[in-house]
Amino acid sequence: MIKIRTKIIASTALVVIISLSLSGFFTYLYVTRIIREQSVGDTKTKLSQTASQIRRFQEQAIKTAEYIISDEEINTLLIPRESLSLEEAHFIKEGVKEKLKRFTSLNTTIYNIMIVRSDGQVFSNNSGFESYFADYLKERWFTDMKQRGTSTGFSVPHELNRANMGGGNQMVISYTAHYKNLLDRSSAEYDLVLDIAYSEISQAFGQGMAAFEQVMLLNGEGQPLYGSKPPEDKRFTDMIAKTFTNGKSYAENRDHIVLTDDSMKDWVQVAVISKSRLFDKINNILYMYLIIIVSSLVVTLAIMLPIIWSITNPISRLTQAMKRVSVGDLNTSIMIRSGDEMEILGAGFNKMVIELKERIASSVRDEETKRRMQIDLLMSQINPHFVYNTLNTVIYLSHDERNRDVAKITENLIAILQDTIKTGKGAEFATVAEEVEIIRNYIGIQQYRYPERFTVEWQIGEETAQAVLPRMMIQPLVENALFHGIQPSEEPGLIRIRTYCEEGQLVVGIEDNGVGMDASALQRLIDGSKSGHPTNHTRGIGLSNIKERLQHHYGSSFHVDIRSKPMDGTSVLIRLPFELPITEETAGY
Repeated sequence: MIKIRTKIIASTALVVIISLSLSGFFTYLYVTRIIREQSVGDTKTKLSQTASQIRRFQEQAIKTAEYIISDEEINTLLIPRESLSLEEAHFIKEGVKEKLKRFTSLNTTIYNIMIVRSDGQVFSNNSGFESYFADYLKERWFTDMKQRGTSTGFSVPHELNRANMGGGNQMVISYTAHYKNLLDRSSAEYDLVLDIAYSEISQAFGQGMAAFEQVMLLNGEGQPLYGSKPPEDKRFTDMIAKTFTNGKSYAENRDHIVLTDDSMKDWVQVAVISKSRLFDKINNILYMYLIIIVSSLVVTLAIMLPIIWSITNPISRLTQAMKRVSVGDLNTSIMIRSGDEMEILGAGFNKMVIELKERIASSVRDEETKRRMQIDLLMSQINPHFVYNTLNTVIYLSHDERNRDVAKITENLIAILQDTIKTGKGAEFATVAEEVEIIRNYIGIQQYRYPERFTVEWQIGEETAQAVLPRMMIQPLVENALFHGIQPSEEPGLIRIRTYCEEGQLVVGIEDNGVGMDASALQRLIDGSKSGHPTNHTRGIGLSNIKERLQHHYGSSFHVDIRSKPMDGTSVLIRLPFELPITEETAGY
């Protein structure tokens, strides 16, 4: 006999052989990681070099602005004066213009310098363009900075019209500074605007950026200042935005690597590396290696499949057999001829199913016997209080010399007592006519005990007289109608008892016009019937017992429907299959 352990060892040996071939794949992953780390390091170096150039650009703009703001001659000329003639105002602007030209001559990348006073006066190194400057300062690049409350900083790239200044339209980045003139005693405030050539930024990136999928320069608001590709390219826009929002310097997905550099003032540099371009050189090696892996897998499967089949086929068959048993098919058996432990498991499973089937059959017989004994016990029990109250009524009638009434109530009590001695399997069911007779006897007794308190209306369909239903199904409901509906009311009541056939079903209805009950009272009535019978009831059979018997005999599709409202009576409706008693003729004898 070959042990299953031997089979597993053989399979493990083959798996080890395959794992050795996988070591080459891990080598490939290692080489890939080295290339990625080297590329990331080179990218950080290039970003650092570019950031150094951009920082110099920022520092030059900031220092130029500081020199202008601290220039006493310019500040003196900027102080507002009252009652200036047009000629005097002209000469002041010309004076400021000449002072500002000194700064543009020192830095040719500064195209335009403007100082805007709070009263709307504009001073520039390019005089005579006041109307253009008024519109220029209404453009979005300037108004957005004002709305954000950014008093000092760089704007987004925008156009400057230099057609009348010795040049055409030029892309510029403006540096603005909001300040107070220290020589001005008034409350006037000033805005300094430096329009700097945008080419200074694009040249900072220059060569060496072709290896990147995308290079971008963003300001503190995430707005693009520079991009090597159009911003409409959405392949990695979301990834850049997520990296910028999270404040991380490195991010990676399946296709790209994103690096950031925030060493500049309020600006962030972002570079995107394409993995496909990065690993393009080793793709040929990868393809060859994939061919080797596929070939190894084919050979391995050719060896492993017979072994795997011999192990898993018995297990699969055993699993299917267990599933059939779990859904109740106890006639299941399995034959395994594997010559190992699986054959022993199969024999043990068959033995277990046989023993389980015998135990379940025995348990079902015991439970059925127990249930029948419980029902017989309930049927045979007579509430002592009911007997006591009935005998008291007999004594009362005897003292009143109402002998016929004594005889009648005694006959009714005897009929009820005789019904309790019916036990056994055949005593579980009765016809509608038999149930009606028991109810008539019961009502006959209660009408002596509660004279003129209630009347009964019978609507028993002739076609239902021989229909079969569980014993004591109707009488407890009539008791409930009397004691919970009619008796608490001060007015005479009516109990209506109906049976009829509808759509192949026997329908039994008990209605009363008593006090009714709300939902909580109805639930208490149902709960009370579980713990014991009320004092005035004949037997210990309540609503819960009726429901359980309906469920047991006919399933969940047949049930008791109870409807009741306070001061509007109660209606109980029972639906069960319409069946006739089995006789010799119907049985085929």
